[in-house]
Amino acid sequence: MSYENTEFFLVNKDGPVLELVINRPNERNAITFAMEDELEKLLNKAADDTSVRVVTLRGAGKLFSAGHDLKEVAEGYVKDAHPSGLDPHRVPQLRGMWYFPKPIIAGVHHYVGPIAQDLLANCDFVIATEGTKFSFEQARMGSGIISHSPLVFMLPMRVWKKLMMVGGWYTAEQALKWDFVQRVVKPEELESTLRAWADEIAMVPPEQTKSARIGIHRQYEIMGLVNMALIQNNFSGHGADIDREFFRIVLEKGVGAAVKFRQSESDESVTQV
Repeated sequence: MSYENTEFFLVNKDGPVLELVINRPNERNAITFAMEDELEKLLNKAADDTSVRVVTLRGAGKLFSAGHDLKEVAEGYVKDAHPSGLDPHRVPQLRGMWYFPKPIIAGVHHYVGPIAQDLLANCDFVIATEGTKFSFEQARMGSGIISHSPLVFMLPMRVWKKLMMVGGWYTAEQALKWDFVQRVVKPEELESTLRAWADEIAMVPPEQTKSARIGIHRQYEIMGLVNMALIQNNFSGHGADIDREFFRIVLEKGVGAAVKFRQSESDESVTQV
């Protein structure tokens, strides 16, 4: 099969490794619903390609991903009470990439926003650069909880509470202690380390990696992951006056001004996990 760059991704097939790079550097690699759909299409193609044994995921530019595109969320939330681009009739379920049968390794740098961490939860391994910040600070303005994500099984409960109840954040070095990331490397070593892991895993018979990934995921589903995703969250985190003001600023003054508003009274020494 041949692969070409798409609207949101740089795509490169190199031997048994399919390299995907989020390519919205001018928008801080913010994730849209259309981008999520495009990622699933790329993974579906890779699933059918017997020459692909491993997929890697990175972000172009200064950071991995700021998280969800707040302009997209704001446009729908202010006008229609649900994020623009999201089908309100979508059936709650785990991501398609959770069911992808081949190994996925992510390499992240500098900053990882909330929904980007959910993407990582659907990967098998994560390599991070030193000092990378994993942020759920958007929860300070309201959002509810990401209730369809494997994150709840991967992070300690009081870490999860700090993120969702306070709008907390943590570093790559902390994530390493929890084994949410498997290696912390210097920025200049990220690509080579990511490729070394991909090449090592590509040498394992694909029947084994497929059996292991699918089998382990079924075990976690039996432990309640699927039911959690189907139930979703009965209580929306949106609706507060400050929440509406935040998204109004996003539309009228831009994301940067909104983030300054969000963090204006925040004490990072307290919000860090």
